[in-house]
Amino acid sequence: MSQLDRIKVFQIIIYVVAFFVIARLFYWQFIAKVEGTFESIISDSFLPAPRGEIYDLSNFPLVTNQEAFLIYGKPHDLDQNPEEVAKTVAPYLISEKYATKSAGLSEDEQKKKDEEIKAKEEELIKRLSDKNLFWVQLGRKLPKDVKEEIEAKKIRGLGFEPDQKRFYPEASMAAQLLGFVAFDKIGQDTGYWGLEGYYDRKLRGKPGRLGQETDPLGFPILVGKYRPIASQKGASLYLTLDRVVQFIVEEKLKQAVEKYGAKEATVIIAQPQTGSILSMATYPTYNPDLFLEFDESLYKNPAVADTFEPGSIFKVVAMSAALDLSIVQPTTRCDVCSGPRQIGGYEISTWNKKYYPNSTMTEVIEHSDNVGMTFVSGKLGIDKFYDYINKFGFGRRTGIDLEEESTGFLREKKDWKTIDLATASFGQGIAVTPIQMVQAVSTIANKGRLVSPHIVAKIASSDKEEKINSKEERQVISPKTAAQITEMMVNAVENGEAKAFAPKGYRIAGKTGTAQIPVSGHYDPNKTIASFVGFAPADDPKFVMLVRFTEPTSSPFGSETAAPTFFAIAKELFNYWAIPPDENK
Repeated sequence: MSQLDRIKVFQIIIYVVAFFVIARLFYWQFIAKVEGTFESIISDSFLPAPRGEIYDLSNFPLVTNQEAFLIYGKPHDLDQNPEEVAKTVAPYLISEKYATKSAGLSEDEQKKKDEEIKAKEEELIKRLSDKNLFWVQLGRKLPKDVKEEIEAKKIRGLGFEPDQKRFYPEASMAAQLLGFVAFDKIGQDTGYWGLEGYYDRKLRGKPGRLGQETDPLGFPILVGKYRPIASQKGASLYLTLDRVVQFIVEEKLKQAVEKYGAKEATVIIAQPQTGSILSMATYPTYNPDLFLEFDESLYKNPAVADTFEPGSIFKVVAMSAALDLSIVQPTTRCDVCSGPRQIGGYEISTWNKKYYPNSTMTEVIEHSDNVGMTFVSGKLGIDKFYDYINKFGFGRRTGIDLEEESTGFLREKKDWKTIDLATASFGQGIAVTPIQMVQAVSTIANKGRLVSPHIVAKIASSDKEEKINSKEERQVISPKTAAQITEMMVNAVENGEAKAFAPKGYRIAGKTGTAQIPVSGHYDPNKTIASFVGFAPADDPKFVMLVRFTEPTSSPFGSETAAPTFFAIAKELFNYWAIPPDENK
């Protein structure tokens, strides 16, 4: 090859290399931007979106947002070294419990505070030392007074952006129903439990961005374009919950738990015709604004998450099935009620060892007679009884719009034996959730028509509004059957064990329940679930209510704990809704 040929080859190589360099530069300058591959040229930092509010039935805010601030640093602009900045700022960016409290800490708390400060300093030093970053988030949800204290240090290279912090005007009211907001693994606001968890995607909105152009190697172009993109606020929830009713319930519930020495208590109040939840309360509770200071066991909502053997309140379900199939009538007499029964090798007796020979079905409910219920279930048989248990919604979720709902426990029909048929008729061997029990009794109150429960009435954002209705509606028992079981429940209130506590002048349909708690394959004789479920006024129900106590110590019986609490709340509701007593009663 001649010298001229070698020169030509060298020139071609130069041209090829130059072409590839120019082509690559053209790609970075134009094509990458057109295609929107900003991940390669823009270093993004998310700006939090305002979260949607949660309102009660009267549009009172149960959850809203409070002014707060996000603090950021610009590593290239710092006028102090990262170690000095971290040492100054870290004490303000630890958990609120310690950041806002300097005096009165115990030795153990002071140790934890010092550990948090040290860990935060190390984190800040690492972030502020990275010169590849133009903008780095250091902390969020700083109160205004903390922001002002940091600003007073006059550290160049630190800045603030508006942020928001969840605020609960009624503190712990409806905490388990509402849930709370915390940071997820990547530091984004995320709803946990209750409504905050279930509707997180709706509430959270769309974050904004702060972006700085970078070169192909990822280094910031200090004279590059600064590209802020505004965040979009999340949608707001409007609930069926009535704040006044919730206040009444929580006040009465707290008093009752203390009076009866119960481990835990739950109340649910619903509107049977619509499935709207008017109140849902549990005690003990917690403050969602300070959730980290409470035991995690308090976060769940027992009204939808707990399962329990319902005991005698389940008798209205079994009796409804038998009435609906015309297997029995309210006046049908029990011919096996003169004493205990032997079924499948087990003895079935009444709760108080009293027996009522030849009693009617109405009297079986009035006396809460277990033996009488075995008479009913025996006539029903496993197939028919199991079918009605399913129709009433047991063994599956109601679909209520809350996180952590359980299905309860219903053994498969093929596994049922004769003894299971008998015990299920008085609420043993089957596990339900409180909300399932409310749905079932609401069906009776609503003339036999099941309407599944819900807590959100509508979801509203800046550009649209979505109404929320019940997910399911169907006829379970006939209106005639519903009227019959209602009268039997009214009779149980007026002539049963809890009659002394019932308010005068009102027809209330109800049923007490006392169930022993199963542990390690047997029932603990000293621990019970005491309950009362009912609705009023019986002829035109305005509400269905379930009251449930876990392990009351003053008395194990629902008639002496849950029933008085039910009636005390009912009296307040009659006054609040201006429901007058019946003068002829």
